[in-house]
Amino acid sequence: MSLHYNTNDLDYSILIKFIEGQASREETAEVVAWLQASPSNQALYFQVKDIFDQQLAAKIPATAAEESWRQVTKKLSASSQPTPVRRLGWLKVAAAIAILLLVGGTVTYLLTRTAPQPAPLAVLVAKKTTVQTILLPDSTRIWVKPGSSLKMQDTKDGGTREVWLEGSAYFEVVKKATQPFTVHIPDMTVTVLGTSFTVNDDQRHSMVVVNTGLIKATAFQQELLLHPGERGKIVDNKILTDRINPQLYAAWKDGNYKFENTSVGEIKELLHANYGYEVEILQPQKFRDTRISGRVLITDEVSLCNALSAMLEADVHKTGNRIIIQPK
Repeated sequence: MSLHYNTNDLDYSILIKFIEGQASREETAEVVAWLQASPSNQALYFQVKDIFDQQLAAKIPATAAEESWRQVTKKLSASSQPTPVRRLGWLKVAAAIAILLLVGGTVTYLLTRTAPQPAPLAVLVAKKTTVQTILLPDSTRIWVKPGSSLKMQDTKDGGTREVWLEGSAYFEVVKKATQPFTVHIPDMTVTVLGTSFTVNDDQRHSMVVVNTGLIKATAFQQELLLHPGERGKIVDNKILTDRINPQLYAAWKDGNYKFENTSVGEIKELLHANYGYEVEILQPQKFRDTRISGRVLITDEVSLCNALSAMLEADVHKTGNRIIIQPK
């Protein structure tokens, strides 16, 4: 069965802003409506995002990125036979993204480097209602969760790179052997050389989840080394560790969830960590052996409840700050 891609109703520049976490509330609503209009639109979104992420993470040359985009447009033409003007539009978007990543990133870096150095504990991100993406002078990237704030220590003298976080953020730290990167939250200090990880500080627990690399977590006169797939969580003034799927705990930044044999209990904990929801599971014994796997895009409360309902084969609804899951 061929897929029909509804590419006529969305400004592609808005889609790119949405992927970057820079879309306004109105633009986000427009993208969400477009995604909900057709499963094929969601499939197209993942293709676009995969190309964008691959180029960003691996610094793929613009020529390679454009070839990837041509593969996408080839699939589009095979299924929906768009007009030449539409195909050209997609190639223009590909070129625009290549410029954004290869040139725009350099411009941002140069502007940051040539601007006056921030004073100690300069505010990088105040509390916002949308995900904020920060590019530091050393090319470290930080995604700051809505409602969180981030401050940075002055590094002009070549000292340790340091930030102070209130709330939650995802970090992709550039490796610099002589300059460790340190994240301070109220109950824990995280020190790394080069890695990717999520730090979360909420009313229940402070925790760090490691995606790649190696980190050192320090709290209450205790130090632990954490490896990919491990979580360090403060419980009763101690750092407790366990193994989890780290991708899920960073998925709030773009809504891209990849479940792998995930239990209902894990979903309950995840929804609190990522969104602050209290989850009530009615007749929990009926979900004792339930596991879910698959990739879904969660952009708002409606898509969250719909996705969980379909994957769990359960009734899922939200009341205030509570998510209620019950058998059908």
